[in-house]
Order: sequence, then C-alpha cells, then structure tokens
Amino acid sequence: MTGLSQVQMAPSGWRSLLFIPQFAFARATRLAADCFIIDLQDAVPLAAKAAARASLVEAMKGRAFAGRPVVVRINEAGRPELLEDDLRACIGLPGLTALMPTLISSPEELDALHVRVSAIEEARGLSRGSTRFLPLIETPAAVLNAGRIALAGGGRNLGLVLGHGDLFRFTGATPHAELTLSHPRSVVVMAARAAGIEPFDTPYTKPSDRIGLELHASEGRLHGFTGKCCVHPDQLETVNRCMTPTAAEQAWARRVTEAQEQGALATLTRKVPGLAVPGTEGGVSQASGTEGMAIVDGQLIGPPHLKAARRMLALVPSGEPAADANTVVRGRRVTHSLERPPSSDDRLPNPYELTASMGMRDLWVQCFYSHDRIVTSAPFAARLGLTTPDTLPLPFMMGLYLACCMSSTHGAIYHLGFRNARQLAPLRVGDSYRQEIQVRQVRNTGDGRRAVVTTHRRLVRVGDDSPVFSLDKLELYHRQPESFPASVAAARLDEEERLAAMAFRAALTRRAGELPPSVRTAGTDAGTSFEPGELLLHSFARPLGISANLALSTQFLVTHPIHLDHHRFDLGHGKGVVVSGGLVVAMTLAAAARDLYEVVWEELLAADNLRPVAPTQTVGALSYVLSRAPVEGMDALEELVVRTLGVLELTPSAELADVPLPRALFTLEGERPSAYDEFCRHHGLHALEGRVVCVATRRILRIRG
Repeated sequence: MTGLSQVQMAPSGWRSLLFIPQFAFARATRLAADCFIIDLQDAVPLAAKAAARASLVEAMKGRAFAGRPVVVRINEAGRPELLEDDLRACIGLPGLTALMPTLISSPEELDALHVRVSAIEEARGLSRGSTRFLPLIETPAAVLNAGRIALAGGGRNLGLVLGHGDLFRFTGATPHAELTLSHPRSVVVMAARAAGIEPFDTPYTKPSDRIGLELHASEGRLHGFTGKCCVHPDQLETVNRCMTPTAAEQAWARRVTEAQEQGALATLTRKVPGLAVPGTEGGVSQASGTEGMAIVDGQLIGPPHLKAARRMLALVPSGEPAADANTVVRGRRVTHSLERPPSSDDRLPNPYELTASMGMRDLWVQCFYSHDRIVTSAPFAARLGLTTPDTLPLPFMMGLYLACCMSSTHGAIYHLGFRNARQLAPLRVGDSYRQEIQVRQVRNTGDGRRAVVTTHRRLVRVGDDSPVFSLDKLELYHRQPESFPASVAAARLDEEERLAAMAFRAALTRRAGELPPSVRTAGTDAGTSFEPGELLLHSFARPLGISANLALSTQFLVTHPIHLDHHRFDLGHGKGVVVSGGLVVAMTLAAAARDLYEVVWEELLAADNLRPVAPTQTVGALSYVLSRAPVEGMDALEELVVRTLGVLELTPSAELADVPLPRALFTLEGERPSAYDEFCRHHGLHALEGRVVCVATRRILRIRG
C-alpha cells in the first residue's frame, strides 16, 4: 500500500521542499530538506526522460530517501504521451508521497487526472486515492482558478505550490516580491487554507544570494505559506529557519496557551452572567481547548489566537533534551526598572555621562529644521554670548532631549509629555553632561491600573557642576502603592530654576537689544509680527526616517526597545517601532520653525505626546498665537505664547487652507488623544481626527524686524 500511511511527516511540517537532481540522490539522506521534489518535467530534456524515470524507480525501490516525503513533478497534460509514461512509472512506487501536476489551468484538468490515476490504481490493486496531488499553480488561469483547483482532483490534494517561472513568462511581468508576487502569493495561500490544505511558496532562483533568499523566504512566511521550494541544498538552512516560528513567536504562543490552561482567559466568562457552566472548576467551562478571551501582553486573545498558538507550537521541530541539569544554563535578564516604590523627592540612579560632540549636533540639525540664526550662524550666536565665534551652540530642543533621554527607563511604560522645560545657561559643543533625576509626584489613574509619574530632570555640566537645563517629564507606570503631590522642597527648587532661566533670558535680551540694526534685521522682513488669535498653517512637513531614528536613539543613549528593536516591534516599513516622545516634540516644533523664525530665547511650558509616531511617518504642524506682549525697552523684540499642534501625515498649508477651525481647538485642555478626537468628530473636522500627535505650548522671544 502507498499513500498517506507512508508519509513520515505531515505536509503541515514541510518547511523546505528541495528540487533534487538524479546525480544527488545518493546524498539525499545527508540533506536537511523536509521534502524532496524529483523533476520529470522542465529539468529533464526530452531525450533523457525515459532514463530519468528509470533512475527514479530505482532510487525509490532502493529507499534512497530514507522515508522522507517525495513528490514527483510530472509532465503537463499538453504532452499526453509523456504524462502517461510518468503516471505508469510513479503510481504505486514505495515511498511516493504525491505527484505534482504542472501547467494546469482549470479544476477540470485536475479532475481528469484524478480519473486516469484512479484507473491505474484500480488496475494495480491500489487503494483508490492513495496517490496524492500537490498541484503547481504556475499559469494566470491557475491563479484565477486557484480556489476551485484546491478543491478539485477527487480529494487527492495535499496542498498547492506557487510557481513563478512560467507564471511570469505568461504574464510578461518581472518577478518582484512586493509588487508582482504579492497577489499570486495571497491567492494561493487563501485557496489552500480555504480547502484545508497547505500552501508552499515559489523558489528563490538565485542560490548564491543569501540576503535575497532571507527576505524572500521571510516575506513568504508573512503571507502565510507553510514552506518554500528550494533549488539548491545551500538554501535549506535559511529556508528552514525562516519558515520555523521565531523565538518571539514561540514565546508568545507559550504565554497564550499557558494562560488558557491556567484559566486566565476566562475574563468574558466571569463578567457575563449565565456564561459559566455549573459544576466546573471556578465556575468556568474547560470543555474546549480553545475557549476563553482576555488581554495577554496587551493583546486581546480569543479562540482564533489560541488555535494559531497551538498550530505555531506544533510547527517547532523538537530538539534533543539535555542529559542533565549540569549541561544547561538559563540566562538572567538584567533589569533596569526601579525595584522599590518611589517616594517624594526620591533620587533615581543614573550612571550616564555624555559629551556633546559636533557630530551629535550635526545629526540633530540634519533631522530637525531651524530657521533661527542662534542655531545656524556661529557669529550671530557668539554676539548673543552663547558660544565662541568659531563654534555653534546646541539647539534648545537638543538640550531638552539630553535632559530627558540619557537615563534608564526605570520601568516606565510610555512617555506622556513635558512641563516647564527651561534653559538655564548656554549649551555648548564639547561640554560633558550628566542628568539628575528626582521623583516629583505620583498620580494613580482612576481605573486603578496605571500611574502618571512626574520626574524632575536636571542637565548638569560635568566640568563645573552647573545646571544648564531643567524640565519635568511625565511617564506612565504601573500602579504605585500611593499617590502624592510635589513637595515644598520641589517648589523651592522650581522657583530657583525659574529665576535662573529668567536671568539667562535677560542676558540674551540685553545682547539682542545691543545688536546693530543691520545685524539684528539682516534677512528678516521688517515689521513682521503676529497677533493673538492668529493661526499659522505651516508648509514644512517631514518624517524622521528609520536610519535617523536609530542614529539619534544610539547617540543620545535611548534604551527603550520600542524605539530601537526592529526585530521585535517592526510590523513592516518601520511601523511598530515608535519615535521617542522628545523627538516627536522636536519634529513638531521643527515643522513650525520656518514661519516662527528668528527666535532668540524660548521655554517649553507644556508638551503632550498624544499618540505614537513611526519613523517613516510625516509630521506637519499648525500654530495658534495665544498671546503677544512687547519686551520692555526692546522695540525689535516680541514675546509670544504659541500653541503648536503636530499632525500626522498632513501638510496643513495645503490641506487645511480652506477649512474653518474652531478657536476652542487650540485652547483645549486634555492629555488624552480621545479629547482631541471627540472634539474633531463633534465639529466635523475629519481631516484632523486621529492625526493630532503632539500639542506643544511655548513662550518665545523673537526678533520681529
């Protein structure tokens, strides 16, 4: 008897299907293929086909493949004499797993093959249906008919294989994984899964291109293929690895199945009266291995996820168990979380020091646009006492980022925003800085699950221990044992820093007022000013970019994996990885910098990060002038308080030019994105709904002309 009883591995476990030529039959047992494909069609010249069949018969009878699954690619129906010879040679061979019909276009062709194979089986005393099919989908018609082909053939189909060689010969398209291959890949996967059989991906035909193979195989698995065809033994290791669930996927699957086994997925059952089955443990039915629904690792888990998790674990090859405990070691994860509950004015450990190099500054100004001469002109910055004539100062937002990023995460879940960001002294290239972190206040959220923790950050120059920048940083933590407000000591420190910031402002203002008119107004529009209630739709919008995000995160010692780890968090094209909150604020203010230019001093009163931004997403901005005041004795300066909204994938100057916006949008108080979304829905502002990513309020002094 032949058929399924001889298949040593179910098709669901076939990660690699290797096309093996006759001269390599003797090496088959040493190759890591899950399945072998022996070609009697394209790879064999017409004059050699009879010899190829004879060699196949000899190898199969001699058990050359050691019980490994064997599929034979047979000639197409358009060559009936060759096809008939193939069938007569193969049907009933010991160890044959399936035949691979080629160049089929319709389910009727597969049904006709089924009739012919049935006749040969009956004539040879074989069980009807013992010869299985693995059809090759390699013509445009086969792609269009894939769903029907998957169900054809009298139930003989083990799966479907996508073949791109003839497919693109017929269509005239150029093979391209993301463009021309994406549709046929999806069609074959959907057709196979709908029929309850396995889909297998087309081979990558450049054996020496390991990088290309890795990408091709990974994309195939993302589409849902069980395995992939290989044209060379050197491809097996890569394909087997790419088609095996990753360590992260296996860990997820184990957490999901363990949660179900421990009854942790009974949230819905517990909360809805009448769903629990009486007499079961804890009042929860355990009748089904896929029952239950709850949140696991931030994801809603239900029956489909449980089934997927169990299927994923079934695909993992089993390894040899360790002989004894002395031969293995388990790793320890080093934690940087705060291991004790914070208390008021608690100092948090921070071992980092960082020298601000010119390269870091260059990277910053490459990523964040500025139109202000204190950022772009060394002579102008020197006139204001910020630096020497041959160097440039650090931009305000770069100082802010140094003050908030150069630290361990201490267990924070998300960054929320900033308050009272102030520059206290000049920030210069070449100086070294360290950061002091002190707990300011803790507020547990109303749902009792989270806490908003405010820490006070001071950037201190290492050389003379002088504080040069300060701010409050708001972060989301797990619930803390108690809430508490800022202390009296914290209020005194805040007042000291406010006075230092005002002294720094006064020095800058005095020097700006002493500038000769020709220097002060060079390049400015004389008389340019802004009025309270004025709305500016900025035209500058850009993404940060994946490479820039990684470079900034590395140079500024950002440690949270969600900003860096594309292996764990990247969902494709950089999505999933999140730009850190401080950089999103910098993107927002950079988008406004071209219009609100010639700023000589600023402080960030408040900034809220409302929703995540991926490195590839564009941020634009619109600014509303909340107030304007003259600067005493300085007619050329004005003080503005401006609220700037960072908006995702939107260029306000082009897309909001004719949209009337309620003034209340720019005075809205709310740290949650829902406040802005509800406001936009209520006022019919569909262009902005779901797009406000940052709200930043600044006080700025600028030269107005």
